[in-house]
Amino acid sequence: MNNQNVISMPASTSFTPEQAFESAKGIVLTDVLIIGYDEEGALFVRSSRLTRAEALFLLEKGRDYVMYPED
Repeated sequence: MNNQNVISMPASTSFTPEQAFESAKGIVLTDVLIIGYDEEGALFVRSSRLTRAEALFLLEKGRDYVMYPED
């Protein structure tokens, strides 16, 4: 990515949730958005001090990362 404010982390299809959290430790993050499914299959969403608009912006940045990995 060309945006110097984005940290590129390797994608993993085999990480457990615990491993994903562990891989982010030690990185200074200003905002966090967590999206997952609980054991019953219900959507689970938590964030730091993000507004819904800021969370959407972060999701869109993530979407761009997935859709255009070479940019």
